[in-house]
Amino acid sequence: MFSTTNTASVSSSSSSSSKHSSTSSANSVTKTTTAAATTTSADKNQKPLYSGLNSEAMARMAVYSAFTQSPNQLISKYKVQKIIGFGSNGVVLAAFFNATPVAIKIIYKSKTSTNAPVPAEIDILKQFGSNSASTHLLQYIEDWQDQSAFYVVTELHGADWLKNTGSSTLRPVTFGLTHNNVFLRLSLPISTGSSDLWAWSYAHRAHMYATTGSPILPLEPVKKIVKQIENILVGQNTSVRLADFGHAKHASLGIKHYGTLEVSAPEFLPDSHFVSGELDGRAADVFALGIVLFSLVNATGEVPSVVRQVLAGQVGYAALVSCDFGEYPLDEVPDLDEDGWDLLFAMTRVDPTTRVSITQVLAHPFFADVVV
Repeated sequence: MFSTTNTASVSSSSSSSSKHSSTSSANSVTKTTTAAATTTSADKNQKPLYSGLNSEAMARMAVYSAFTQSPNQLISKYKVQKIIGFGSNGVVLAAFFNATPVAIKIIYKSKTSTNAPVPAEIDILKQFGSNSASTHLLQYIEDWQDQSAFYVVTELHGADWLKNTGSSTLRPVTFGLTHNNVFLRLSLPISTGSSDLWAWSYAHRAHMYATTGSPILPLEPVKKIVKQIENILVGQNTSVRLADFGHAKHASLGIKHYGTLEVSAPEFLPDSHFVSGELDGRAADVFALGIVLFSLVNATGEVPSVVRQVLAGQVGYAALVSCDFGEYPLDEVPDLDEDGWDLLFAMTRVDPTTRVSITQVLAHPFFADVVV
């Protein structure tokens, strides 16, 4: 995620008189302190940009704001085609740069600012997505910010899996604005989640049910997706890219909670004896991936039924770790072979210290016949 934001550099001259310098410094401190106090007061009184809005309303407001505040990029440089997804922290646009398809993510700011610290997900994409570190991360192109949002441009990856499934679409975002003395009327269609893993699963289950009478997915593409490792984009031939690093942080820092509750590991439950902030996010990721794998291989596409009890507070860490020798209670999956069950139980062990690592996952016999 190359920055187009211009940065001004300001320097001050030193006085030859130490007395004058001292007085000047004192005045500078007073002015700086006053300015800081004024800024802090203004920040406190500033109403959050998207206060009281649901995710769809936030997306609509953000898109209009983006075109009015960053027209040189969103009108002159890129040719925006449609909105391909939105969530609690941003909205994604599909666009062209010349003839190359790209994705532009608008990341919401909570308050207006033109020089806010760049979000971690942009830094992560800059570090890992702008070189050949991994072919499974979205490739970074550029980023910038305006008063209301951060923007990051990446490759556009994924197929429109919901295109022919009859899934409903939301009404387009339609508005007018003037750019370079020309009035433009824009209408951007919205399709939600059309390229992510869940859309791929929905579309393929619908196809399997229509052609075979069973919604169970074939194992070959499932294995290929999981081995490549909502934020998993699936393209043609089950090629995969990881996207959305909004909650990512360095593993050495430990984590206090997990983003998506349905796949959150048991060690984050209130009655867990593990110390919050000292947990290894990599072990939690293995658990989450295990739940994703389970949802792909079972007949319904759902997470384990015990998750509902966990989210309702009816089952905690102590109950989970004491049942079935620490194996997470997974529902039956028809026709899953021994290797599949062995991997699922190894990835979802309740105690994170006994859970397999991602290296062990990728070396598991379940994936022996997969070439990516």
